[in-house]
Amino acid sequence: MTTPAQAAREREKQRVARLEDIVRRAKGDRWSFDVDGKQTHILSLRATGESVVLCTIHDEALPDEIELISGALANIVLLLELRQRAIIALKSGRASQPQQPTQQQRQMRDGDFAANAAILCGQPLFHRFLERRARDCRAIHNKDHADKVMKQLIGITSKTQLNKEERAQAAFIDLRSDFEVWKERGRA
Repeated sequence: MTTPAQAAREREKQRVARLEDIVRRAKGDRWSFDVDGKQTHILSLRATGESVVLCTIHDEALPDEIELISGALANIVLLLELRQRAIIALKSGRASQPQQPTQQQRQMRDGDFAANAAILCGQPLFHRFLERRARDCRAIHNKDHADKVMKQLIGITSKTQLNKEERAQAAFIDLRSDFEVWKERGRA
């Protein structure tokens, strides 16, 4: 006999499998939005080259609601990737490691992370990434604006902290890794 908890878990598995199937079929598609007067159109540029309007959102919609809808495909892909990484970590035993970092894990990595951050802030593609990550961020058109947004995202006031503080360095490494994943996924 199936318990209610087992039935609920089975329904969750079916929903995840359905999302995985949809993402597989949408591979290579990119969603974006276009504003036309008081309406926002969510567009899909399909891997086949076809461009279609998926839906129209009226001017009463809030920016967060528009972002949530237009980013749905990319967000599902991200969540499924995180789920897969968690499964791999669990199977490889990394989940059973101690929660407190060891002395070796706490050591800062060598390298000039401040210089690396400055280089990234000069790249227009990194600007687009930051625009998507930051709340209430308008278009980034220069290195200084990108620098300011990046510092806010990782919680620092100066890039020199990246070479001196473990927390700042870890936050930057995470942001940079997310940027690399975003680039590889086709800037979804």
